[in-house]
Amino acid sequence: MLARRLAALGTAAFVMLGSTAVWADTTIKYSSWLPPAHFLWTDVYVPFFEEIEKVTEGRVKVEVLPKVVGTAASQIEVVRDGLADMSFTVASYTPGRYVASEVGELPLLGNDAAVMGPAYYRHFKEYIEPAGEYDGIKVLSIWMISPLQPHTEGRPINSVDDFKGLKLRTPNPNTVMALELLGGVPILKSSTEAFEMLATGAIDGQITIPNTIPGFNQLDLLDAVTIIPGGMSNAVNLMFINQDKWAEISEEDRKAIEEVAGEKLARDIGVAYMKADEEALKIFRDNGYEVIEGDEKLRADLAEKLKPVEEAWIKRAEEKGVKDPAGQLAALRAAIAEGEKASQ
Repeated sequence: MLARRLAALGTAAFVMLGSTAVWADTTIKYSSWLPPAHFLWTDVYVPFFEEIEKVTEGRVKVEVLPKVVGTAASQIEVVRDGLADMSFTVASYTPGRYVASEVGELPLLGNDAAVMGPAYYRHFKEYIEPAGEYDGIKVLSIWMISPLQPHTEGRPINSVDDFKGLKLRTPNPNTVMALELLGGVPILKSSTEAFEMLATGAIDGQITIPNTIPGFNQLDLLDAVTIIPGGMSNAVNLMFINQDKWAEISEEDRKAIEEVAGEKLARDIGVAYMKADEEALKIFRDNGYEVIEGDEKLRADLAEKLKPVEEAWIKRAEEKGVKDPAGQLAALRAAIAEGEKASQ
């Protein structure tokens, strides 16, 4: 009787029958802004949603909404306010909001996304989540991607001096500052806006991940890429769910979902990024690109020039109340270096 009454009222996800909790099946409505052919969607996200259903024995399903709710930059608000149950976004789409997270966007952090992603998730669990930077949502996973590199047309980059005067599309404020320090001209725009700027000659290239170029139909608009050890920058992405929706799921199923999310999802995404970048570099070579492998001198010169980027982040983080940001950066760097060494 109690179970029927509560189910009719719709006031609870479960009822107590003696000492046993009976949970209703849960459908998670996912807001997606990625193109349906994007490698992340086909190779990682769809299999992840299928895995959620599998590990919960069908009690939890992910239903992809027919169109995105809001914008890519507003997904946290969309999910927090219950307009959709689940989504992902890029932290830097709202510059200055997630200052502690920006540690993962700094220059020269690492090369292997399959290492950096899990390392960053562990960093998040130890430092960022306890400080409450993402209060209001449940973060299922958070990760760094493959390193961002300079892609140019007509002006290949072989040394720090080659950045001077270059107008490059840049993805986040840290990269803006880095390019300014190198004498370049940063244009803070999204990857979707780069095509027109490249086609009209408004910019000389962009700082992005290699797979962006073929993925956004820009192959004919550039002719060179420089692979800088450690990368010019990086980006922090996260997958998250509405807290009330999360509470509707049984503790057993929440644990099962966390096991296939978290560090595992971060690693799977990192593997997918590295594969996509390798494929992009092959496409570059097949299409006559100059693919420049930056040496340790280039990395050392950049490290010296870009010290103010780290210093500026440490200062902003301290002003935001982040505990020992310099120590957090050192810890993340050490974790990535250790992981990359072990994976060789």
